[in-house]
Amino acid sequence: MKAIEHLKNAENYYEIGVKEYQEGRRTGDLIRMREGCEKVFHAYVEACASLIHKGGLPEPESHGERAEVLYKLGEKRLIEIGRDALVFLHKYAYYDSRMLFENIEESMKDVEEAIDYVRRKVLKA
Repeated sequence: MKAIEHLKNAENYYEIGVKEYQEGRRTGDLIRMREGCEKVFHAYVEACASLIHKGGLPEPESHGERAEVLYKLGEKRLIEIGRDALVFLHKYAYYDSRMLFENIEESMKDVEEAIDYVRRKVLKA
């Protein structure tokens, strides 16, 4: 998959995930909230894949390997965003059904920041 395709996937997952989370929160539907959180986390994964692909590196096979590759690329902020998304969106919200709303929503904003940042880097000629 090309860098631009990963970026488009990131944007789509983010949009759908935020919408699902917000609908679930409004209606009290835990499953919708969980699914939305997982989609936003996957948006982060796709954004990172876009940047890594753009850098000519192979896609990581694990979350830890992704952090290592981002470290090699000097992307400290993306590592921080990923750490929080992994904990609050992927682990606590999706797998553990623990809705720490303030942390979830902050992490979602950070994932949006990551996507915007990656978009600028990937689309730069």
